[in-house]
Amino acid sequence: MIGRSLNHLLVVLFIGICAHAGPCDVNILPASIRESLNTIYSGWRIVTPAVLELSDRETWRENYSKECPGIIKGRFSGISAEYVLNLIKRENGKLIQQIVYFKDDGKTISPLTLFPPTSIKIVTVIRKFAPGKYRSADGTKAMTIKTDTIGISQIDSWTEVYYWDNDKFRRIVTSE
Repeated sequence: MIGRSLNHLLVVLFIGICAHAGPCDVNILPASIRESLNTIYSGWRIVTPAVLELSDRETWRENYSKECPGIIKGRFSGISAEYVLNLIKRENGKLIQQIVYFKDDGKTISPLTLFPPTSIKIVTVIRKFAPGKYRSADGTKAMTIKTDTIGISQIDSWTEVYYWDNDKFRRIVTSE
């Protein structure tokens, strides 16, 4: 009787913890990606609203509070659910940022760098955008994209949309 009660309590606690996991909680990521964070990307942190500049943080909380500026999940290559991580670290007094796509080929999940490690002054955010029609900021290019896309932006400034095209990502600047 006590064993069953204890098991029931543990299940209730686990469900409660999972139900309250925030959008930036690394525990929502597949184990293989968490392992990559501990090995390949050791020292890097996922971008959270707390690391954004104050005005950007307020904009994020007002408009995107249910999202994470450092983790998105979508069908970017059209095959299965995949993840993109927005990572930062301090190195030699500089803030470095990179964006990594984790491609799932059905057997393994492999990282692919979208935005290489770069010294930055303002942290950019990532958001998942739906399939649809996209037009370049200057109006010279328009396209219909059939998969989820990755939006990389500086809040209240520019946005680049990365989309899967056969075997690699391409980009279109949608606002400047």
